Amino acid sequence: MKITKALCASAVLALLVAGNVQAEEKAFKVVVNAYDTNIPELNIEGVTVKNIRAFNVLNEPETIAVHKGAKVKITVENKSPISEGFSIDEYGIQEVIKAGETKTISFVADKAGAFTIWCQLHPKNIHLPGTLNVIE
Repeated sequence: MKITKALCASAVLALLVAGNVQAEEKAFKVVVNAYDTNIPELNIEGVTVKNIRAFNVLNEPETIAVHKGAKVKITVENKSPISEGFSIDEYGIQEVIKAGETKTISFVADKAGAFTIWCQLHPKNIHLPGTLNVIE
């Protein structure tokens, strides 16, 4: 009888402890920065190229890593002069962040893998994609 009570008490305690285990919470700040580069003249291997312009947008940091099951909160600040997108298809995230705006995106990382973070508004050679890594 004492063994049965001890086993029952242990089982109840285990359930109480398991019920109090919280999922890991991870918060990130991502800044969307635009880089507009102008090179008036460039000479490479005897070839001169003039008036080169490159415009790129980056999410900084580009890579976010969390454990599966984590509660994720990403605060995205758009420092680009135009609206930018922030999408993670596998998690159904598709946000538009206006110039100068900050948005917070929350979700549970319930799928393991490497997922592309991308801008659904602009070509990927302009707004360079990032990665969400969800680790088992």
